[in-house]
Amino acid sequence: MASQISPFALLVGAFVVDASSLELVARYGSSELPLLYRVSAVWGGRAGPLLLWAAILAVVAWFMAQRDEQTSLEVRIMHGWVAALVVLSWLLGPFAAATGVQGELHPLLQTDLMVIHPPVVFSYYALCLATASVALAGVLRRDSAEAIHEAQLHWARAGFVLGSIGIGLGGLWAYTVLDWGGYWAWDPVETGSILPWLALLLIVHVRAKPGSSAVSAAPAAGLIAGALAFHATLVTRANGVWASVHAFVADGEGTLADDPYLRVIDIAEFSPVGIEVTSYLVVIVILGYYAYAHLRQEQHSELAASGGTSMLESKPQLSVALLLFFGAAAYWIGSTAVFAVGLALLLLIVHGDSTHPPMHWIASGVLLMLFSSWLWISQIQQAVAGLIPFLAPWLLSPEDEGEFEGALLPLSDASARTRAARMVPWYGGAAFLLLTWLLLTIEIDGSSLQAHEFYGAPLIGLLAVGLTLYAWGRSITPERGSRMVGVVLLISIALASAADQIALPGDPELLFTNGITRGAVALFLLTWLLFALPSTAQQAWRTASTTLPRLREGGLGSSNAPRTRLLASHLAHLGILLLLVGHVLTTTLVDRSDPSHQVTLELDQPVEHDGYELVFVGTELISAADENYDFSVGDGFVGVIVEVREDGDLIDTLRPGMLRFDSPSGAVNSRSEVDRMTSLKGDTIMILDIFQSNDLLSSMILGGTEEVQTVRVTVHNLMGSHLVWAGWVLVMLGGALALSSSDRSVEH
Repeated sequence: MASQISPFALLVGAFVVDASSLELVARYGSSELPLLYRVSAVWGGRAGPLLLWAAILAVVAWFMAQRDEQTSLEVRIMHGWVAALVVLSWLLGPFAAATGVQGELHPLLQTDLMVIHPPVVFSYYALCLATASVALAGVLRRDSAEAIHEAQLHWARAGFVLGSIGIGLGGLWAYTVLDWGGYWAWDPVETGSILPWLALLLIVHVRAKPGSSAVSAAPAAGLIAGALAFHATLVTRANGVWASVHAFVADGEGTLADDPYLRVIDIAEFSPVGIEVTSYLVVIVILGYYAYAHLRQEQHSELAASGGTSMLESKPQLSVALLLFFGAAAYWIGSTAVFAVGLALLLLIVHGDSTHPPMHWIASGVLLMLFSSWLWISQIQQAVAGLIPFLAPWLLSPEDEGEFEGALLPLSDASARTRAARMVPWYGGAAFLLLTWLLLTIEIDGSSLQAHEFYGAPLIGLLAVGLTLYAWGRSITPERGSRMVGVVLLISIALASAADQIALPGDPELLFTNGITRGAVALFLLTWLLFALPSTAQQAWRTASTTLPRLREGGLGSSNAPRTRLLASHLAHLGILLLLVGHVLTTTLVDRSDPSHQVTLELDQPVEHDGYELVFVGTELISAADENYDFSVGDGFVGVIVEVREDGDLIDTLRPGMLRFDSPSGAVNSRSEVDRMTSLKGDTIMILDIFQSNDLLSSMILGGTEEVQTVRVTVHNLMGSHLVWAGWVLVMLGGALALSSSDRSVEH
């Protein structure tokens, strides 16, 4: 572990002492930076983050090795990841001699959160790889799915907690530093980071679903979590593929391919950067293959135990025809993502039972093609062509009279309803993961917040239904519960239809798509989320009331582990509902790019906006040498002073502005400094955009502050923003409690 950490430790030391004879230190470091920012400058270049990741992986591998006297296969695989990252970073020259070019750390990285956020995120990725390593070792040893799942569960829980913290800190950084006016914008790097979190979500919910199907698939989810961790890194570092505000360390060249993975191949020249991004893609493919191989092996074992025959064995010509037909349809569509996932699903179908084809893979294939059509990946006729190979095995199979009766059983049986509710995180989470990933594949030229919000709404509504049914348990009869869900469905549709007649915060009148407004989507979601909140909150309160006294008496020992995990899940459920309500109010309803949020203010003239009076009362230009300079970085601050009044009374004074950073090369960089007013109902954020800041700076330098008579600010009134952070805290608390009750000593 010490040897694996040493390259990162040496690089950190070089930045701390400002060893400017090294190229990375000369480009990103400075003796004038605060000590902690010199440390964060390590991940300003390409090689530093890889050495950070390798060091964290080494620590995780050391913890993994503590349970065995001999080095296990899991640990050897972890050492392989460390070695690969060290080699990749070595190719990038972390200790190369300086070439005389001086630079500085990107202004957006010169914040306290950037000291914490990247290490937490790479710890999250490292734990995803630990989960994948345990799963891969189990698959190679041919361990049972149950044994693999038990062995990977601890690492998945740890990764889920660190992922929740890391993603939340990233949202906090966007909220406090970036001039987004919010915490989330479905930027490609954000989307890439949440994908492995969703895979871990599937794993930690497997115990909540009775039966063997989820358990048998859990090792594949672990392998996919590791693949998606590399995928998130690929998104961040393969510039020229995904356009992202997070591309601080990427230097690839843009290409013309419409498919992101073909773009990766386009930049995969024989160079350190090309080798790096190609390596990520190769590892993603390898882990994806082993996920498929595990599912195939599980399916083969089930088929052998039942004495059935596969479709490939009983109908070889039809099976080959379906595979060739799908290959032609996928080529017509032109998406490597659709081709790879669709081919894997179809192979699982043709290797499944010929009499009773695997409906879960058929449904997944249907969803894949529907999503591809909805997301403009394929045209309707292309999607229909892709659907045929998935529907054909089901249509050609013998009719099962009990197929639809089983689907309707939750409407009349409380036990079946609870089982159905416990299936929602697994199947709904998998569908949301697939949808989000497919959206990412088409966001090569920028994120599409509207698409994520609109197409994800039905799945979020399904999540709310699942949490409601789970919280009910047996307290509400199936008949009454079915009536309540039916009534809420009608209410949600009615409210969405009448959204233009209901007063909502934000921009409810703006369109998401043809005829469907932000207000309609928001009301549909809020109806279901608010329906789920009371029962979920009551369940969390009851569980806390019975569990906390026992925890005070017996601690978090193994005797209280089941109760601790139950409390953890109920707190996390409540947290995710609160977070989603806050998200709808602050993100779904608010179009941060809409011009209506830009307000022009004239000196000493009150302007009405969102129920407040805004009064521009002056400007300020503060040098870094001034004793009133409140920032630890930057060479100066330029800003405006705006009084916020309500009913004529002054309630706050906001000072949005811009920090100036003078580069050694003579260039001037800047960073927006947002300001906010906090009230019980949420935050009001005020931003001075970069163009206004530059104009203001020029006016003040040339003519003095008294010449500035008009300014333009961007104002976002984020009602419900506190719910986002309250929900985030509860999710983290629930994850931490579940981790504290986890058993790391499970033998493979």
